[in-house]
Amino acid sequence: MPLSRSAPPKSAGLARSALRSALVLAASVLAGCASIPEPTLQADVPAQWHNTRAGAPAPDPASWWKAYGDPLLDGLVEQALAENLTVAEAHARLQAARKLHGVADTPYRPELAFRTRDAVAADARSSYFQAGFDATWELGLFGRSEAAERLARADLDAAAATLQGARVSVVAEVVRTYRELRHAQAREQLLNEAVALQERQVELVSLRQRTSLASRIDTERAQAALEQARAALADPGVAIRQSALRLATLLGRNEPDPAWTRAPAATTVAPMRAAIRSAPADILRTRPDIQMAQARVLDAAGALGIARADLYPRLGLGGSLTIASNFANNFNRRGDAATSTQAIFSLGPLIDIPLFDWGRRQATERARGDELEAALLAYRQAVLNGVAEAESALIELDEYRQRREAEERALQALERASDHARRLTASKLSSEFDNADLASRRIQAGLALSATTLAQDLAFISLHKAVGGGGVPTSYALRTPPQGGGTGGPAEPDPRCPGCAGGTAEVAAGVAWRD
Repeated sequence: MPLSRSAPPKSAGLARSALRSALVLAASVLAGCASIPEPTLQADVPAQWHNTRAGAPAPDPASWWKAYGDPLLDGLVEQALAENLTVAEAHARLQAARKLHGVADTPYRPELAFRTRDAVAADARSSYFQAGFDATWELGLFGRSEAAERLARADLDAAAATLQGARVSVVAEVVRTYRELRHAQAREQLLNEAVALQERQVELVSLRQRTSLASRIDTERAQAALEQARAALADPGVAIRQSALRLATLLGRNEPDPAWTRAPAATTVAPMRAAIRSAPADILRTRPDIQMAQARVLDAAGALGIARADLYPRLGLGGSLTIASNFANNFNRRGDAATSTQAIFSLGPLIDIPLFDWGRRQATERARGDELEAALLAYRQAVLNGVAEAESALIELDEYRQRREAEERALQALERASDHARRLTASKLSSEFDNADLASRRIQAGLALSATTLAQDLAFISLHKAVGGGGVPTSYALRTPPQGGGTGGPAEPDPRCPGCAGGTAEVAAGVAWRD
């Protein structure tokens, strides 16, 4: 079977090689003018918090929930971080983004493919079987390859921010739900005391009615108060069961653990102060929505880079080796017709030059620039929102602390009065019926204190959620990737933000670009 190869003259090959070199050199020179510099993120953050208590103790931001000193709560948080399905989903998506980021530059590396094809002549007198190799290499000039890498890095950072947000939210929700459960149990205990008090009141009023010291109206009023006290027990009962169910959901379970609803041992929780160890600039690397806004800026910059690269030619190199075999001439084939096999090799530049598209590419490039501007503004707004939320939580925490201290003093005064009343009753200087109102006021003061303590706990939780506390363990820490990529690792200082612990920020105004 004859095998023939068509080869270009040597002089023609040298000419093509020189042409390719000239094209690559010219494109390299133009690429520096076409690529988009990476935007410098700017954030207006204060040097320090304005509503903190100077010198007040503050918990470790990475494990702030341990300030409650509750081993059961500590265990629930660790279990939630390990078993929560939302966290697991976010982690799986981060792993997928890391794998795709690792191959983000492959479209601009040499590629080799094998293909086969059946070709039939137009007159249907012969057919060919073709097989061969195709090699292509798009050079990714004019900033195209850098833009593609930014898009992949933006997806990676967005997935990391999603994971961080899931962890921060899960920690905050577990602590919130657990504290609501414990406060519901405390309210249930106080309301049980109120029921017992009202039951005793019914007995005393009934006794007074039998001795003609009270009327039937007094008895019915006492009975109504008793039924109201019993009805009030429904609220903490519902809260306890719902809180336990929410805890089970947060821990990836279908039913709660009965141990969660058991009455806890009496413990003293230190009052939560309006203090925090981290500085305002730290939220730039710990707050998930700010990290997500940063990823969107990077994504917009990558999209702008692609749009600008589309204004220029796409250059590359291509080659192929094709073997074609004529097996038959179909119905008109003669008996003495011989099949032939031929091989052909080609190599040359790949040039795609946009000429006219009614201004579509220019409009796309301008639109991507506007989207980048919008992403930068959204980033600045996210920073402002984060600082405002943290400051608001600090204000609430301080106000509820003062209110709680006042209610504690009121409850202590009522307890002292109740003790004195019991001594008078024991000395026959006063009656139990006369002191019932004082006991009821003491219970109401305890309920008010419990509600204020819960509000203070919620403000404490909101504070640490606002600053992204508890969501960045070493294995999943967000980082600012080095120029040119990276697949993860601990947070590193960013040269664009001197003094920042990690992330990207500069205190400035307007839109700036890194040269």
